[in-house]
Amino acid sequence: MEMTRMHSLFLSSPRPGDTVRLVCDLPAGLLRPALSEGSRALVVATSWGHVELVVDGGLAGMVRVDVSARNCRVIEADTGAERFRRRTALRNAVRIGALIALAAPFVQFVASYWFATGSLDGLLEYLPLAALESAGDFLVSALRDPVRSLLLAGVGWVTWVLAFGRLGRRKR
Repeated sequence: MEMTRMHSLFLSSPRPGDTVRLVCDLPAGLLRPALSEGSRALVVATSWGHVELVVDGGLAGMVRVDVSARNCRVIEADTGAERFRRRTALRNAVRIGALIALAAPFVQFVASYWFATGSLDGLLEYLPLAALESAGDFLVSALRDPVRSLLLAGVGWVTWVLAFGRLGRRKR
């Protein structure tokens, strides 16, 4: 009977197939992009205190990097490459959807401006004025219908957090 050693999340070094989280910011190297603390990655290979990772690079796709094992913390053992890729693809779909949802009002404004004036001349001068006017309209809307305004702001915040994470707060 073969006994398998149990893989501990707390006492073991990363092994191929594990999902890890970076525990510190890693500056860009000669052949490595800058990686921020909290980035999730899949361990592909290990050797002599170093791990080769596939990091979720956002909309740019997955990036292969080699980092020291002490810069990683195992968060899920034996995830597997396929499961990690599916999770990353789903997260990228959410990012693209959020990007479309956040860019749609700007695209609508540019199209309305173009149809109203017949050209894009003066768009950059009018854009800050339109942003201030839009903020004022939102405040008036908040006074008239606070529940709807709170829901709109909440959905916008949730969309942003799902797609891009929280601002000014490090992931642990």
